[in-house]
Amino acid sequence: MFVLKPLAQRSISLLWAGQVLAATGSEFYMVAVVWIAADFIGRDAGYVSALQSGALLFGSLFGGILTDRWRHSTTMISADVLRAVLLLVLSIAGLMHFMSLPLLMVLAGCIALLTAAFDPSLQATLPTIAIDPDIRHATNGLFDATRRMARILGPSMIALVNGFLPKSQFFTVTAATFLLSALAVWMAVAKLPSAPRRREFSGTAAVIDGVLGGWRMARGHAAILYGLFTNLMGNIAWAMGILLGMLLHLRETSADPLTDYSLMMTAYGVGNLTTNLVLSSVKPRRPVVWIIAAKLIFGAGVFLLPLMHDRIWLMIVASFAAINGPFENLAMLHLMQTRSEPHRLAQMYRLLMCAIFLGLFLAYLMSPSLFAWFGIGPSIMGAGAAVFVAGLVGIGLLVWRQSHPKPA
Repeated sequence: MFVLKPLAQRSISLLWAGQVLAATGSEFYMVAVVWIAADFIGRDAGYVSALQSGALLFGSLFGGILTDRWRHSTTMISADVLRAVLLLVLSIAGLMHFMSLPLLMVLAGCIALLTAAFDPSLQATLPTIAIDPDIRHATNGLFDATRRMARILGPSMIALVNGFLPKSQFFTVTAATFLLSALAVWMAVAKLPSAPRRREFSGTAAVIDGVLGGWRMARGHAAILYGLFTNLMGNIAWAMGILLGMLLHLRETSADPLTDYSLMMTAYGVGNLTTNLVLSSVKPRRPVVWIIAAKLIFGAGVFLLPLMHDRIWLMIVASFAAINGPFENLAMLHLMQTRSEPHRLAQMYRLLMCAIFLGLFLAYLMSPSLFAWFGIGPSIMGAGAAVFVAGLVGIGLLVWRQSHPKPA
């Protein structure tokens, strides 16, 4: 299978294996944070997730001021090790019964800041180890698949250990995977030449460029701008509708909420991964069409989820909604890698992260109030409907663009 071809290269296979482990561990972390926060403050647990998303947004906006000056491998290894240390602090606090909401919020915010430093460095590294364009697309697919695989492995493992492993010890699992990820980065890319950089600015100008460099590249590309908008909308629905919304919805409606939630997320991961394996061998010749299809599918799926009272149908709808992810992510990576200069790629990816985390931040900030006003189920359905409309807007823009071609 072509998508597996990059794994023949040692640096890619090592880095990819580390990310599969880290992404799987992150599933434990995400469930533990929301579950423990819900134990403290119930429906208002969304505010803890809002804090994390705000920290991710802040780190994505301003992190480049520092990390653009470092080797990407140094950034990734340091972020992994520091995240592991903070997670072990949370684990020990759980064992010693010192867990508190302020401690959870502070350390979750710090972990989010470190994640905002890691992810752009990883994306900027990929073109340097996958130079051939065809191999690069398959590599994009492989690394996009890490989260898809984690959504199968993580929830499945959570369902297995639920009942005898305390939720606070989920942090230990995540810490171990981050340490293995740091080792994989060191073995894979630490000794390779650094990614291309161009120091066109210094002083205050360098600070401004670190914040605005991605926007300066994106503003001339309508497809990228639409992709950023749909990422923002999609992540509002992802957070409000699935990560937080369905977790709280199942806590109120299911006899075995954690198992049902884990199975739903496992089914979502299966849909994600299956679509990823198919699309990784197909170049997105019309990336905007891929993005539009993603929004129509995801919007419809999120709208239907709270209506599914049978476990099997819940899993079927989740796997359908999951088709959206590879369509959108592979299309956006293709657009960024083909329409930006190499030394701007990390900045472009940070801009995408800003759209993603702004969506998460808004969702988590709004969700407690929306859940109180309209109920959890109707709020989830409203979020799905909004994403579906974003897809319809894309169809309208595409039709308008085709009927009003640019003059030669």
